[in-house]
Amino acid sequence: MIATFVLVLACLSPLFMAAGYARRSHLNFAQVLLWMPAAMITLFQWNTRLHGRLNDLSTGAILISNHRSSADGFFVQMACDKPVGCLVAREYIEIPVLRHLFRFLGMIPVGRQGVDTQATKRAIREAASGRLVLMFPEGRLNTTSDLMQSCRPGAVMVAIRAGVPIVPFYLQDITFTNALLNPFVSRARVQLYVGEPIDVVKLSHGKTDKQTLGEILQICLQEIAKLAGEVDWEPQVAGRNWNR
Repeated sequence: MIATFVLVLACLSPLFMAAGYARRSHLNFAQVLLWMPAAMITLFQWNTRLHGRLNDLSTGAILISNHRSSADGFFVQMACDKPVGCLVAREYIEIPVLRHLFRFLGMIPVGRQGVDTQATKRAIREAASGRLVLMFPEGRLNTTSDLMQSCRPGAVMVAIRAGVPIVPFYLQDITFTNALLNPFVSRARVQLYVGEPIDVVKLSHGKTDKQTLGEILQICLQEIAKLAGEVDWEPQVAGRNWNR
């Protein structure tokens, strides 16, 4: 009986740990249960090292980062004490196996072509309500040797209209291919750098015209470049044919 009790207690201990962590964090119990294996993969399989954390932010925020793999959201979540929503290409959310998981996690489906008004409005609502929303200004995986590809100003516009800051992140040493499942069968030694919040509302004076958005986007991208140690890098604002 003692051996059975010890075995049962050992099996239930992760649940007790999850319940305790949920009481101390902004994650609910179900989110913690998902966060724990994600943290194990991030720490041990991808050997992730965090340089900074985003803790105790009193408002919502738009998080921006360079985009190297389908696992990038995992790394950003590990540096935040609140759940992070993310804009995900609509075709991935429609995959039957992933559909319910993505919806539970609050992922926001977005179309790859043009401006997805529905996704934009939802991102504004969620950031304004206090949530962290991750957006990738490049809009596609960067498989080149450049720091970042040309970027769109959508994240800046969302942050201004939601009245929240932008927080830059930089992911380094990601060697995964652009295949969806490749990161989960690969090893890596990833570094994540966290920048300071940027008050884009103050910088823009509430304006969201094309020129203002482009200028602020370049400021935000230069902060990512500073995290990467490439202070001379010149960001490029994407044109109409950005996705070709």
